[in-house]
Order: sequence, then structure tokens, then C-alpha cells
Amino acid sequence: MKKNSRLIFISILILMIFPFDGSYALGIDKTNEKTASNVQLPEEEATLNSSESSETSSSEILESTVEENVENEKITNDIEIDNRGNVNKPEINNKNILKIGARQTDDGFWLVDSATTLREYLKDSQKLKLRLTNDIDLGTTGYQLKNGMIIDGADHIITYNKGGSPTSGFYINEANAVIEIRNTQFGNSDGSGAIGYYGVVTGIAAVNMTFIFDNVDYYSTNGQMIYNIDGSVIMRGQNTIDQRGTNTYSQEWAEINYVEIQSGRTSIKHSGVTNAFIWSTGNASGNPHAGTSQLIVREHARLDVQTNGNVMYGVLSPSYIVEKNGIFNLDKVTLATGGTKNKFFDSNLTRPITFDFKEQSQVNFMLPVPINLYTAKGGMTFAEKSEVSIDVASGGIFTTEPSSTFAINMNKAKKVSFSSTSLGTIGLNGANGVKNLAFTSNYMQKIETFSTKMNNTPTREMFKENSDLNIRGSNFTNIVGSPHPFDSQELLDLKNSQKLVFSAFVEVPNQLNLVAYDATDTELSLYGRSVNNGSPARAVKFFLFTDEGDINNLKKAKHIVTLDEFDGQVNTSLNSEYGIRISDLNPNTTYWAQMVVVNEAGESEFSKDFKISTKPQLKSITTDVTTTSAVINGELSSDTGKWTDYTNGEELAIPGQTAYYGGLYQQVAVEYSKNKNFPVNETKSQIAHLLGDKHQKFTTKLKGLEGDVTYYVRTKVTGVSGIEVILAMTPLTEFQTVTEVINVEIPIEMAFQTQNKDLGTSKEGEITSPDYQLSNKGNVSTKVSITNLTNENVAANQLLLLDNLSGNYGHEELALQMFVDNKQTESNFLTADLINNPLSIGVLKTGEQKSLKLRGKYFNPNAVAKFPTYKIIFKVERNEE
Repeated sequence: MKKNSRLIFISILILMIFPFDGSYALGIDKTNEKTASNVQLPEEEATLNSSESSETSSSEILESTVEENVENEKITNDIEIDNRGNVNKPEINNKNILKIGARQTDDGFWLVDSATTLREYLKDSQKLKLRLTNDIDLGTTGYQLKNGMIIDGADHIITYNKGGSPTSGFYINEANAVIEIRNTQFGNSDGSGAIGYYGVVTGIAAVNMTFIFDNVDYYSTNGQMIYNIDGSVIMRGQNTIDQRGTNTYSQEWAEINYVEIQSGRTSIKHSGVTNAFIWSTGNASGNPHAGTSQLIVREHARLDVQTNGNVMYGVLSPSYIVEKNGIFNLDKVTLATGGTKNKFFDSNLTRPITFDFKEQSQVNFMLPVPINLYTAKGGMTFAEKSEVSIDVASGGIFTTEPSSTFAINMNKAKKVSFSSTSLGTIGLNGANGVKNLAFTSNYMQKIETFSTKMNNTPTREMFKENSDLNIRGSNFTNIVGSPHPFDSQELLDLKNSQKLVFSAFVEVPNQLNLVAYDATDTELSLYGRSVNNGSPARAVKFFLFTDEGDINNLKKAKHIVTLDEFDGQVNTSLNSEYGIRISDLNPNTTYWAQMVVVNEAGESEFSKDFKISTKPQLKSITTDVTTTSAVINGELSSDTGKWTDYTNGEELAIPGQTAYYGGLYQQVAVEYSKNKNFPVNETKSQIAHLLGDKHQKFTTKLKGLEGDVTYYVRTKVTGVSGIEVILAMTPLTEFQTVTEVINVEIPIEMAFQTQNKDLGTSKEGEITSPDYQLSNKGNVSTKVSITNLTNENVAANQLLLLDNLSGNYGHEELALQMFVDNKQTESNFLTADLINNPLSIGVLKTGEQKSLKLRGKYFNPNAVAKFPTYKIIFKVERNEE
């Protein structure tokens, strides 16, 4: 509070003597800084320190290059708050291509080579963008900044000695002003050169001023970095602050209401002689953050803090907000110096306290003693997928008075860990029946209890989806109506724990079980179950393989069907059931089915395979009917399905491939009956002959049928499954027999002769005849044969009928043959022996014709002509074959 009083008094005195018109650089005599009466106000021309006398004249032309800054050994120790890696500062691109006048760069920055040049530029209200070309020492002189000013240090070092004077070094006193300092180091790496209570830039009495630091380093063993009581500070880029010391001016890191880590990473190591890391007292009416102490880590930004002080000094309403993907690491243990500095809040707070850790934020608090809530209201909120750890070296997580209504709410948090040395570990004190610990989740929440904070193995694991609890010290009780209450043993385990870990229990699904059933010729059903381990299924993939050796290999699958819509399914964060119907399969094929379930944590292993076969499929069946028999021909489907080639993965799948993996058909039985319902006692069956590459074709002849009767036909087929199934065409195949009629037309006369013209040639005596037709005009297949031949005149009696063509020339011998369709056989000679050995003409199907012709040889062609007459008998009978 002393600093604040001195500031106001000096500011008023200065205002009375000099108006703040930006035309003066004030110098303060450091030897008499404690009282306002000792403030010296020298003339403008007397403001230079003797140390500046050797600086380059402002009239000299500046060089366009920036000297490389070689750092001395820093005062930082080897202890890092977080070991996730140092982030290099962005390279500074100094645009020192000079404009006319050799004082300004193309990007509008005025080049500053010395404190003298800086003072000159600060007199000009139009010169707001300044860039250093050398390290500069501000000494104890004052440099008043203006709204909109940007100072780019270009990686140079600024040193100063403010002591207890607010108007030494940089300062500003302009309501709603915004200034930015970038790419600058304040103080030397050994901690010297940044001295004073009032920060790098002093915010005097004006309200709502905003200081922006972008890629700034600060090293001091006797100073404080931020002073802007009724204003704000914004940190951008990569900032390293090492503010540790035990000297007079080693105070808070910041006196301010509002700290925002807007981007990048800000690392702060702070220890001082006062009690706090941040001192918040601003209550001015024009301050939008009046009455609060706010620390905000914006989206994707990171703040690492090590401090030996209380996080906040003051009695205002504090809030600590970490936005989406933000990181906040607070370590009060590494630099702790004990005593009252170990507390979180220096004072007993009565105003609301807010801890708000938003989606996917990461927060880690290492505290020596509990967070002292006193009677304050408010709460600590953990948003979806946030990861938070709070570890207290001695005591519980919180200490509260019974009247506090502070509450913890976890809303789908990924992991929240509380560890301390007190039983019950959390340490809230809500009134009976008041909900001060609640969590909700769309997945299973695992609660692990540990008997001591040092244990790595939990004493108990509990699983809940959402619950509401009341905590009073170490006692935990269910709130009436809690969706998933804890049982008595679980409540006892909570009470006896020194560490509680609430985690989103999300692991890949396991305990998969799959069955296939209800197979037809081209379809089958799959039913699967899984334990989803905290997260409902996002997708379920069903695989069909056609070779047992291909299972567990996605690229060998013939079908992959993905279920990602779960209407009508049982899909929860724990036990789930899924059903699906797969079509367009290949008939008579054995498949091996498997399943994979995907949830938030990833993809499960393949389920155990399940073997199932599709049924045979009847492609066609025909009948060739006679009066009392029928030939049944048919074909079963084989390799008519389609499959998808996943050799190159699902994304490059090639659909519409022709199946090749159908199985062999084992047996086909043709069933026939006069009753279309096929009653057992009226149904006959006959095994068919199988043929074709996969025995998919079949044929059989049904004999002994009744004439003029309708028969119905179906098949019983045994495929790769070994199970006999009944297959029939739609509509049912039927045929009708008729009354048997044998009607064969045969020639009444058949004439044969030799020709005189052949005498004396090689053909003499050869017998020729016209073609005569033999026709089946009946409705049954008929067998025809010649069963007898007799001589009918004297000429016939005078000739000897031979059964070969080796007769004696000049003798009355005749070799007479019957040709059928111009085909000669060894047994086609017509002799009297036909009565014992009939000559077969063949089988004539209904409507079939055969051509008959007489051939042979007469062995006495030069004799007087003879005219023999013979009678032959044709036998016509029903073909039973």
C-alpha cells in the first residue's frame, strides 16, 4: 500500500507543476526518492546522465544492421516448470532500409540509436513506432509514452533504474491508452539493470491502460515487471521472466487487475520480499476489470509460473480461466520460502472465486498448502477433455468455512487428479444436502481412490456416468436423486483417500462377441456385442472372408459393411449390441465373419471369427416329358455374387468383382408328386446326376409315371454346409404325362437293283436303292428293329443271302445290307438269321425321322436278270431306356 500512496502524491505534484503534454522528459534524483518534496524537475537540456555522454549523436547516420546480442550467463536455474521443450523466439526481421532522411524504415518505424534520440522522438506526437538499433540505458530519467506507441527492441537490451520513482524510465498516464513493446530484453541476464518498484512501464493514475508485451524477456534481482493498477497486461509470443531477489524493490510480479496470456508461451520465475505474485487493488470506475483479479490463458497459449508468493494479494474477486487447448502450470513448491507466502490467497476472501478450465485445457498446480477459500462462493469447473492435476504438499486441496458454497463441477473432463495429505483429500465443507461435487459424462467416468498420495496403485476403482455428491471435510454423501449414486463401500473409500483421480475411462472396446445366423442364398444376419470401455461406438465394421486363412486381415475381406447410424441399436458407453443384415452374397459359399468396434479411444481388435454358409440357389429346371417318364434337367447358381477388392485398403476399394469362391454342390435329389404340397406318403425322390465345374448342373429321368397326370417337381439340394435344403422355382415346376400312343410310319415297299452300265467296271453288281423314311408319329419314344426276313418267290429262293461282302464271283449269291441314315455297321446284313439276331434300327424320339437305304452286292451280274422278292418284319416298341 505504501507504493500506491507515494505514487498518487508524486503524480499530483508533477501535474501541478507540468502539464502532461509529452514535451518533457523528467529526471528524478534517486538519492531523495522517498518524499515528494525531494522530487527534482530539471530543465530539458539537463536531463542527460553523464553515462550517456559517449552515445552516438542523433544526427549521425544509423547503420542498417543490428549487432548480435551475446547473452551473459542468466540467473535462471536449471529447474524448469515444464519439460515439454523450449520454444525458440521468432526471428526478428529488422527492416532497416531507410527512407529519405535516413531515420525511418519502410515499415514506418523510427530508428532509435540512443536514449538521446529516444527523448527527441518522444517530443513528436506523430512518432509512435520506434525501433532500437542499439542497447540503451534509460538510467533514472523519465520517458513518457503515448497512446498507440509501439517500441520494437529488435532484440536489444533496455536497462533502467527507477528505484521508488514511478516517473523514471518508461511511464504513461493516459486513460484507455494502448502501448506495445516487442522483441526486447529488459535488464541484463545476470539480473542487473532492471531496478524499481514500478515496472518496465509505469501506469500512473489513468484508468484502463493496456500494456502489450510480445516476445519480451525480463531479468531482475531487484525489481517488479508490471505496474498498471487500473489497467491490463497482455502477453504475446515467447516471453521469459526471471524476477527473483531479496532486495527492496523485488516485489510482486504484477500490480494489476487483469493479466491475459494471449498467445505463445510465457514463463515466469518469481520470488520477492512481498507476499504475492499478483497484487490486485484497482476499483476505479473507468476500469472494466475493477473489483476483480483476473488471469486468463487464451486458446492455445501457455503460462508457466514458479513463485514463492501467494497467487493473489488483495480482497477482490479472483478468477483463473484457461481457454480451449490452453496450458497453465503453477508451481508454488520449487521456489517456496515458507510462512504466510505458502497460501494461495493472502487474505480471507468473501467474494466469489472462479476457476474455469475449459475444453481440452491442461492445468497443473503444485501447492505447498491448500487453496484457502474461506467463506467465498464460486467454484472450479473442468470442461470437456480438460486435464487437471492439483497436488498439495501438506493438507487437503481446499480449506473452507462451513458457510462456503464453493462447488466442483466436472463436465466430461478427461482427467482430474486431486492429491494431498488429508483424508478425503478435497476438503470442501458444503452444508448437508448441498451439491458441491458433481460430474457428468457421455462416457464412463473412472474414479480411483488411493490411500496415500504417493501410491501409484489404486485401492479401488469405481465406474459412474454421472453423479452428485456432498462433501463435508472427509465425509462424502450422495445427493438425493443422483443419477448414479455410490454405494456405502464406495463412499467409505472416498472418505479414506488421500488421492482421487477422476478420469474419462475411454479405452478401445473389447470383449467382442459375434454370431451369424438366418442365412439365405444371398443374405445373412450378424449380431454383435462389445464392452465399449467408457465411450459409445462411433462405428462398427463387419467383415466377411471366404478363406479361414484370410481372417484378421482387412485387405483380404470380400465384404466390409460399416454401421455408423445407431438408431434402434443398443449403443452405450459400457455394454452395447448391434445387428445388421448383409445382402448381395454368393450362394453356396462358406463365409467367416468378424467384427471391429471403434469408439473415441480407437479401434478394437478383430472379434473371434464365426463360420456360416449361404444356401444353394436354384437357377433353372426343365422337364422333357413322355407318357410315363420325364427327363429333369436343371442348374444351380454358382459364383453369381459380387465382392469388393480391398487389397489397397478401404479408401481405394474396387467394387463389383466377380465371385470365384462358391463351393461344390454335394447332392441333388429330385422330388416329384401329384400333390403340390408334397406330402411324405405321396412324394417320390430320385438322386440326380451332377456335372459341371462345381457340380452345379444336374439331370435325371423319372420312370414309371402314370399317363395323363400332372406332376410337381422340386429339389432337395445339399451344398457346402452339408445341410439339405428344399429348392423350387416360383411358380412351382409342373409337367403333365399323356396316354401312350405308338405310331411309327415305315415304308411298305423298298426296291433295290443293279445297273447294266456298271458291267465291266469296278462297280458291277453293286446294289442301290432310293431313300425310304422311318418316322415316329406317336407320343412316346420308340425303339425300331428288323426281326425277320423271308423269301417270297422262286428268284429269292435261288439266291444265297450272305452276311458279308466276300461272296464268290459268278455264283448266285447276294449280300443285302440295310443302311440307317447312310451309316453302315457290321451287323446290318439282311439274312434269314434275323429271327435270331434282330437288326436294330435305333430309337426314334417323338417326331423323329430316320432314313433307310438298301445296299450290297450281287455276285453274278452277267446272268439273266432276276427279280427276287423278300418280306421283312419291323418291330416297333416303347423305349424303356
